[in-house]
Amino acid sequence: MSRISAAARETHGQARRDQILSAALRLWARQGFDGTPVDAIAREAGLAKGTVYLYFPTKESMLDAVIERYSLLPAIEELTARLRDVPPERTIPMLAAAIWERLRERASVVGLLMREISLRPEHARLFLERVLLPANRLFASYLDRFVERGVIRPIDTFVAARALVAMLVMFVLTQEILGGAALRPIDDDAIVSTVSDLFLHGCLAAPGAASRGAG
Repeated sequence: MSRISAAARETHGQARRDQILSAALRLWARQGFDGTPVDAIAREAGLAKGTVYLYFPTKESMLDAVIERYSLLPAIEELTARLRDVPPERTIPMLAAAIWERLRERASVVGLLMREISLRPEHARLFLERVLLPANRLFASYLDRFVERGVIRPIDTFVAARALVAMLVMFVLTQEILGGAALRPIDDDAIVSTVSDLFLHGCLAAPGAASRGAG
């Protein structure tokens, strides 16, 4: 019998985890977290209940995995690293567009997580520690660079970073989750450009401030 390589085992294991999480999300969206037992998730995934427990010892561990799987952190990390020296006027619209695209694609998951996390303090803490705060710090550190250069006026960059994401999350909540798009459709470009414009006009220093500071 040929040995299965470590890479093949990892690929198989990741596929199984994705299969289980996808089944869990479908059921949680219909029945809620508390109303969905593990055996129902196993049936939905087409797996034995024991197989599910091989990958996730508890239903709570599935929710933890979903929180990390649908995190915005990778997108913010990649963009802030790639655009670390690109002026905010160019970076902020790109970052807002990337965040909005991911939020909109995952609107049903965002709604589910907002509901379930609010009911479970331990998962809320996990979300804050592993997702929100690291992403917040990354974006704030980008803004700090331009505060030092006089491009952005002195502000609390941690709060500013949170504010940009919060504006986009609110649009996902009202338009995609609560049904606002059916009552008053808003173009994606309008959301991204307007949020970016409001953010930039609130953050940028007065014209010439950077050169005066450098002098």
